[in-house]
Amino acid sequence: MRQRQHREIVIQAWRGATVESVHRAVAAVAGPDGEVVERWGDPRFVTFWRSSAKPFQAQAWLADGTVEHFGWGAEELAIMSASHDGTDEHAALIRRMLADTGLDETALRAGGDLGVRHSCSGNHLGFLAASAHHGWDLATYQRPRHPAQIAALRSFAAAVGAGPADLATAVDGCGVVTYATAVETMASAWALMPSLLPEISAAMRAHPVLVEGEGRLDTLVMQTFDGLTGKCGAEGVSCVSLPDGRGLAVKVLDGADRAVAPVAVGLVAQLLSLEVVPEPVAKLTHPPITNDAGDVVGELLAVFPD
Repeated sequence: MRQRQHREIVIQAWRGATVESVHRAVAAVAGPDGEVVERWGDPRFVTFWRSSAKPFQAQAWLADGTVEHFGWGAEELAIMSASHDGTDEHAALIRRMLADTGLDETALRAGGDLGVRHSCSGNHLGFLAASAHHGWDLATYQRPRHPAQIAALRSFAAAVGAGPADLATAVDGCGVVTYATAVETMASAWALMPSLLPEISAAMRAHPVLVEGEGRLDTLVMQTFDGLTGKCGAEGVSCVSLPDGRGLAVKVLDGADRAVAPVAVGLVAQLLSLEVVPEPVAKLTHPPITNDAGDVVGELLAVFPD
């Protein structure tokens, strides 16, 4: 099948009646078989998945029996795949899971003093739980050569069709290992997500608030579009598994997280052939820019090429 090629997507930051700044984004869409069918700009651009890899890391703990060992289900799978807001609901679930493993929040190495309220605490808990289950060292679970990090890397590599040694890796913002691929590889993996990660994708859709939080991008798109699974990553990354089996990946080239939502929501609407973007995600197509007093002084707008 011939790929459809478009120019890069431009995201304008309007302050009043003037465009103050401009971000650029690339994107790719893959069909249900994982083949890339549509591109914006050059999605061969290699970048880190950051938190968009969390569901694929969590798959390792399903495969190795950790999830079954602790008797966990959909809620636990969702929060292990999450970048959550650290609300009381999120914190209570993480504390319960820590108790299941015989640990407390001092075992978390996500950085800072947020503990269970850190946005990556669920992801870290997956590494901790696997370490407790297998008898691996708990204090060093986030280090690259730790067995838990190696297991997650192997799980991720298998999903993207690469050898673990062939993937560029680095340290994520929260301290665990993060992986880099081309943006179009992200789209392919997310197209295959329902078959690669059926339990995890179903858990994320069933508990979208656990994945991020009320009013947030991933939560809103999963609440709005039946059958859609989404997960953003830092530095301007968004990945989506669409209800029709296609996968979408977006990367804002300068890493501006503020520019992700108008692109991701706009492309989802286009791909689903929607004439009107439904509420409440419609507001994400033009996020407001506010001043220090909280007044709206502008907005972000994505300009999609014809």
